[in-house]
Amino acid sequence: MTYARRTDGPPFASRMANRIETVLSTVLEPGRPVALVNFPNHQNPGDNAIWLGTLAVLQRIGVPVRYESNWSAFSEAAMRHAVGDGPLLLNGGGNFGDLYAGQHGLREHVLEHCKDRRIVQLPQSIWFRDDRNRDHVARLCVAHRRFTLMVRERQSYEIAQRWFDVPVLSCPDMAFGLRTLERAAPAPHDVLWLGRDDAERVARTPPPGIPACDWLPVDMADGMPAGTRRILELNRRLNEFARHDPGRAFRRWRALAWTFGPLANAWVARGAGIVSSAKVVITDRLHAHVFALLLGQPHVVLDNSFGKVRSTFDTWTHDSGLATWADTTADALRAATALLGHDESAG
Repeated sequence: MTYARRTDGPPFASRMANRIETVLSTVLEPGRPVALVNFPNHQNPGDNAIWLGTLAVLQRIGVPVRYESNWSAFSEAAMRHAVGDGPLLLNGGGNFGDLYAGQHGLREHVLEHCKDRRIVQLPQSIWFRDDRNRDHVARLCVAHRRFTLMVRERQSYEIAQRWFDVPVLSCPDMAFGLRTLERAAPAPHDVLWLGRDDAERVARTPPPGIPACDWLPVDMADGMPAGTRRILELNRRLNEFARHDPGRAFRRWRALAWTFGPLANAWVARGAGIVSSAKVVITDRLHAHVFALLLGQPHVVLDNSFGKVRSTFDTWTHDSGLATWADTTADALRAATALLGHDESAG
């Protein structure tokens, strides 16, 4: 499966992809090589969809990616060798803040040490638990002088406008750059509860009698084909080399970057399979919401712990025709039942 193709998916998702391409075309030059860093070297399907969506958009607007890295294996020397003075792009997502130290730590590092080039933060949600951490990052952003901050929903835009004295652009989540996802086999469930079980979780009890899960497996290799498991093992070994020997990070970054595509595709396919395993999904995961839109699937949306899902819904997705908002578990179950009844009557 190639995610860089132009093939249009559901109309709403395609509109979001078109908007992303328009925004990125205002800050990047066709033909000029860039570095793309902060590959999500973990099993979250949503973060991996952001990475693949970004590559697809960059290909469509004619921006070549000449250096790729995850946070733990970043080599400043390799990046400079690969792209010269070209822009450095920080991958989008929901880690601009103090919840996820690894990826945010690389962001702080490049802001402080890569001042000879433009840095573009691709669309992020912003959230800090500690104002001192927010103020520290704001100072790094201002001191860089060639930093552009892109945010993916209104709440983060307001935070950026208030606390970050840098150019701020609003842009949909980069996963929409995929335009479409392939549906798995016919859905075995009527309704699925796909709920967070991590730092962004809101304590809710799934309705009785409905299958419930999160989409993060305990073992990263769980359900992977044998060939993909071998690529995962190579990825792990190369990351260990990079952590203990910066010289190897310089010499072997291409081998490590080669593993990103197969792994990201595997995790995105896994996420799409979970979302499409039910006729209607109830979820508080932002990217389960986005996946359902890419699949053209009706679903019910609840908020996460700090409001990014609601903010995304209000900013971009409320008029998709596929998503229904719910504030409580009971509301979500009623909405899912109504959607299911509509789907069955249409069928």
